[in-house]
Formats: sequence, C-alpha cells, structure tokens
Amino acid sequence: MKYNGNIYRPPIEANTLLLPITEGCSHNGCAFCNMYQEIPFRMLSLAEVEEYLGAIRKEYGAFAGRIQRIYLVGADPFALSAARLLERIRLIKKYLPNIKIITMYARVDNITHKSDSDLAVLKEAGVNDLYIGVECGLDDVLENLNKGYKAADIRREVSRLNAAGIRHSDLLMLGTAGKGRGAESAQAMADLENELHPDKILINTMSAFVGTRLDRAIKEGKFIQASERENLEEERDFLAALNLPDTYFWSLHPLDSVRIDGILREEKEDMLKTIAYAIDHADNVNIKRISRTGNL
Repeated sequence: MKYNGNIYRPPIEANTLLLPITEGCSHNGCAFCNMYQEIPFRMLSLAEVEEYLGAIRKEYGAFAGRIQRIYLVGADPFALSAARLLERIRLIKKYLPNIKIITMYARVDNITHKSDSDLAVLKEAGVNDLYIGVECGLDDVLENLNKGYKAADIRREVSRLNAAGIRHSDLLMLGTAGKGRGAESAQAMADLENELHPDKILINTMSAFVGTRLDRAIKEGKFIQASERENLEEERDFLAALNLPDTYFWSLHPLDSVRIDGILREEKEDMLKTIAYAIDHADNVNIKRISRTGNL
C-alpha cells in the first residue's frame, strides 16, 4: 500500500513501530506548519489498517508477538471517535497480541469530543503517552498561530486526560510570541505546564517555513521574530520556572540551537547552566539556524 504524504512521528518515538491510521490533518490550519498542506484528511478504513498489520506480521514474524508499543501515524488519529479507535485497537491486538501502549498525536479539540467514559475505556485498551500540541500559554499567541483553542481549553481537556490516567507529552514552541515577549511567554508556559503535570515536555523553536501563513506574516512585517538569543532566554526562564521534578525535558529537535535533555529533578540545574553559557558566549551568527525550508 502507498501512504499519501510523508510519515511524521515525534523524534523520541524513533524506535517505535509505526502504523498508519489517518492521512493529513483534521485542522491543517496552524500558521507555522506546512506538513500536511497538500494532503486531505482521511481516516484509513479497517481493511487498509488490517492490510498494514498483515504486512507487519509477515515482516516481523515471531518477533511480532513481542512488540509492546505502537505509534499511530497521522497528524491526529485521536480525531477518530472512541468507537472507531477501539475497532482499530482490536485489530492491532489481533496481529500484535502483546501490545501494551498505543500512542499518537492528539489535538486538544479531539479530546473534547470524547466523554470521560470514552477516555477511561481507551486508557484500559492501552491508549497512553499522547502527544499534545500546546505550543504556548498565551491566548493571543494561540490565536495568531491559529491553533483552534485557548489556554483554558488546554487546561480543561488535558486535565481530563490526567483524571483518566492517560499520560501526555506536551509539545511547546519557543519564539511563538515574537520579539520582546519571551519572558511573558515563558511564564505563561510554565504556569500552564506546572498545572498539567506532563510526563514529558518536548521543545522546538518556531521557524518560518516557506509557504506558511507565518512566513507571509514575517514578509509583510506583521510578525517580528525573536532573535536566537531571545529564544534561549525564553527557554531559560521557562525551564527555571518549572516545578515538575519527575518530568522529562527534551530539547533535542533539529530546530533547537542548544541541545539539552533530562529528568528535571536530576538535570535541571545542568541544563540551565548549558543555556546560560550559550547566552553569554555565543553570538547571533554562531547560533543562527537555517529555518525557512523543510518541515517541523
């Protein structure tokens, strides 16, 4: 079978088995994203999913019975109703009987469309470690990014995941508020994340890819980008304000100019020292990223 579009997954899922469930993005409107611009959103049929699973079982042979984690491919497979997700989970376990964790991207509004009992049933079926595009904690920035939800929506819906026992990894983006607003953005992000208690925080730095609405806004002078030094100062302030000792902080994206990661309880001070050194010793030329081609 041919998958329509590129296959994306979080970098930390590099060793996880991938299974296509959807193509494209149900929102496909974020100002900074060009990952799915030409790909209509589509749910793969049960027959298509089963064909992929059959190919996986054939490829992996006896080892298929030992696979415990699977990542569902698509911008937001959580857009499917709980009933449709459960149909696909039953198929997954038919071909891969030892699967324990089923992970995927999940937009905030796709949590909204599921009841508390839906979330409980999905958790029981193995759905866990959802990746949530939080991006920022400021409402005007979320609106400018065209995320389709506000900070209060994020608080409410991710808190429902917590109540259901579903772990989440929150994706946040440096530089979203633009020039001169890094400290404000850092505090808003920290306040939000301290309340949400994510299992992981994944950081990348906002980039203006060619053809995006953000790219056009910059060219028209409607959005003034933060400098790389400002982005690092925002990351420093955000990290310093986090009170999440058991959370894993990951800032190893190719778009991040300083690469750090670790459990906050153990590595927070060392990570802060690394960022501080970069701020004090690297000039803007040395930390300038090439960021106007490609994808997230």
